[in-house]
Amino acid sequence: MNASAESPISGNGVLPEGASILSRKVARSGHISYEGRPYFISKALAGRYIRLVVVDDRLIVDASIPLHKEYTLS
Repeated sequence: MNASAESPISGNGVLPEGASILSRKVARSGHISYEGRPYFISKALAGRYIRLVVVDDRLIVDASIPLHKEYTLS
């Protein structure tokens, strides 16, 4: 599989011609809205902004989830 099939960004970090980058804030329900339609993303991302890459007929969600966990070591 080539890099362009895995990622909307080419190997040199440039978006394909006609691609757009947008951001949306994830609602408490875990949804975003794009062109009037709701898309479920994740309740874990509620209140955070995520990046959307729109290329051709695809809406690609690009989000990194910060993680902090603590465990008691016995």
